[in-house]
Amino acid sequence: MVSNAGIQPTVLKLIGEEHFDQSYVSYVKDLVPSWGLPGARYFLKKPVIKSPFGNIISGDSSWSLERFNKAAAGEMPEDIGILYEVPSNYDPDAAPKGKQIVLAASWSPADPQITAKEKKMWWDKIDEIMFNVFPDLPKNIESKEYYSSRDVSALTRDQVLPGQGGECIGLGQILGQGGGKKPSIKAPIQGLFYVGCDAGGWGVGTQQAVCSGINVANAVHKYHLLHKAIE
Repeated sequence: MVSNAGIQPTVLKLIGEEHFDQSYVSYVKDLVPSWGLPGARYFLKKPVIKSPFGNIISGDSSWSLERFNKAAAGEMPEDIGILYEVPSNYDPDAAPKGKQIVLAASWSPADPQITAKEKKMWWDKIDEIMFNVFPDLPKNIESKEYYSSRDVSALTRDQVLPGQGGECIGLGQILGQGGGKKPSIKAPIQGLFYVGCDAGGWGVGTQQAVCSGINVANAVHKYHLLHKAIE
């Protein structure tokens, strides 16, 4: 069995923690999720942004844990970092001819139980910064839609622990659970493998997931050949 549901939902919900040693269950519960990445999609009646992607940052936009926690509690700072992407600038088929779609997002808590008021706080700040940097953006918007950690969790990752579920890339890439310290692709249960950003890959975001897919596929193939030979 190969699970791409994330190590925490796989162990604690899909399989059930009663099937694992308690020390392993504690290890899985202690793993720290990455932050969420709520954002906005702007559908424009004409192209406004020339670059395919970029970051909007300033000397005051970097996150510290204290600053992030204050924002999560409702004390939104004046300036935060924004990531944006314009898919049609590298793939003309990503938007109707003569039009443009712009994606923008920022780091936030990953909790899918975020309230409507909290979601609006992040979305308003994303709008504010995008519209300040690209003043032609708001007047060319035909429609726009927002998404939050609740939407991400509903699509990709069950919530099994407080504050977890709407992560941008699964487990946080922090000391103690990144690089060579990432969880093993092999679960303590024989024949169970984890694939995705939580295990088996290197790099950032999609690169990490693809790398994991290749590595796990090779491991599963070897496992299959070994057990076929034993039979």
